[in-house]
Amino acid sequence: MTISIIGAFAVSACTDLTENVYSSLTQSSYQYSPKDLRPVVGACYTPMRSYMSHTGLWAMDNTTTDMLVMPPNSTGWDDGGRYRRMHYHSWNSEQGEIQSAWNATWKGIGLCNNALSQMEINQLGLDDATLKAAIAELRALRAYYYWVVLDNWGDAPLVTAPTQELPVKVSRKEIYDFVVKETTEAIPDLSDVQGGVQYGLMNKWAAYALLARTYVNAEVYTGTAQWQAAIDACDAIINSGKFQLSPNFRDNFLADQGKMAANKEVIFTIPFDQSLATGFCLHLFSWGAPVKAAFNIASTPWGSGCAMAVPEFAATYDEDDSRLEDSFLIGTQYKYGTDEPIKCIYDAVDGVFNDLAYTKEIQSGNFTMEWEGYRMNKFEVLPDTPGNLDNDQPIFRYAEILLTKAECLLRLGKSGAGDLVSQVRARAFKDNPAKAAVTDAQLKENTAQQYGYYTSDYGATLDKGDTSPVVLGRMYDEYKWEFAWEFGNRSRCIRFGVFTKKNWVSHKSLGDYTALYPIPESARTPNPGLEQNPNYK
Repeated sequence: MTISIIGAFAVSACTDLTENVYSSLTQSSYQYSPKDLRPVVGACYTPMRSYMSHTGLWAMDNTTTDMLVMPPNSTGWDDGGRYRRMHYHSWNSEQGEIQSAWNATWKGIGLCNNALSQMEINQLGLDDATLKAAIAELRALRAYYYWVVLDNWGDAPLVTAPTQELPVKVSRKEIYDFVVKETTEAIPDLSDVQGGVQYGLMNKWAAYALLARTYVNAEVYTGTAQWQAAIDACDAIINSGKFQLSPNFRDNFLADQGKMAANKEVIFTIPFDQSLATGFCLHLFSWGAPVKAAFNIASTPWGSGCAMAVPEFAATYDEDDSRLEDSFLIGTQYKYGTDEPIKCIYDAVDGVFNDLAYTKEIQSGNFTMEWEGYRMNKFEVLPDTPGNLDNDQPIFRYAEILLTKAECLLRLGKSGAGDLVSQVRARAFKDNPAKAAVTDAQLKENTAQQYGYYTSDYGATLDKGDTSPVVLGRMYDEYKWEFAWEFGNRSRCIRFGVFTKKNWVSHKSLGDYTALYPIPESARTPNPGLEQNPNYK
């Protein structure tokens, strides 16, 4: 890609703003042409691939919530306690996951800033229409990166051009306003084409989805709710007529990229490829090594695996909800194409290695046996799959748009939420359609999840902690049943008042300050003016 030839003002830890020259060609000497457009713009998307990692933004978004946990086991999976700290919310400014996500996000912002500076002088020699579209795409993509900053760190720098200056923090409200302004102003010039050549790119509908997710969290970000604005953004997508729910839930998570490019539910995604765009290996860090034989894959999962369902969350699924088994690997595992059970290989019971049968229950967030915990089954894993998957990670799906509108209707006291949620539920209850229907009143009920802290003995609750009802708790459950293993879960956990209030497994609430992550120490050391978020040393 051109960007790798010329170097870029990529922000690393928000302070390294110098241009790295990798050859005799530099940004000033390279002769650009319109053919360089996609390489220059495309490079701005690449940092997002590092998000999909057990040591990156995915972990921050999932394993800190009441849905998933990554406990140690006899094969390791402790790594100095880093995964347990995410569960405990006891991270600090040197936590690797936080540093990884920060660096990737600011690299993306830096690349966007650099590309926009090239567009401002039309360095690529583009015609007016192409230039306007490219600028809009870059502004919307940069707004998404800044939404990640807004959501995870709150007050933070706001850098909009290549610079040698050390950045200082602005308020969370200023970043919120910037995300809304940039996205709104970009929308008229963004492509309205969905799928095909636009697959994986920021278009008009991805921008509206970004606005919807920003507005629905506005009260958290700014103190002022924007429920109607969120509905309006959702309606722009709904009324476009370009989207529909996939007939089958798992159609959204296939390894077939041709089918995914034609998918009418996925609005915006992070594309991956087994060899050309690697980094998606969720199966390897969730499954245990014996599961290799169950799927006949080429690579061996890592030890006993780690990422698994919080038992009390898994227990909330209706027995007829197909999303449970479409999201989680449960029960006895069999060799591929046979009825021969696979055996455990690490943990024995009275000296006997039993069949590998994944149980809902786990001992605690501090240790598990290799058969404990429901594992990932959401993304299709084909036979002979190597270490990296061909699957793509959805960022926005049409299902989220319908559920977001439903939530906002409830919060405004308006009717119609039940109908929207029932649409999403319908494909999960094909064998019992009556259970798909849900009313507005039901969505206002408390969550079905039973909260409480325990350290061992399979769920023996030691401290229930806060037991107050979750407002719109059933609505919160609907999000979780639909979006396990995806992005956006931490934001919802905060918005519904669970993240800093409730106890689950071996996590106890530590206080409201954990709703924001600390600024990584690696960013603050060279920039003492980058003030740390409250309560973090």
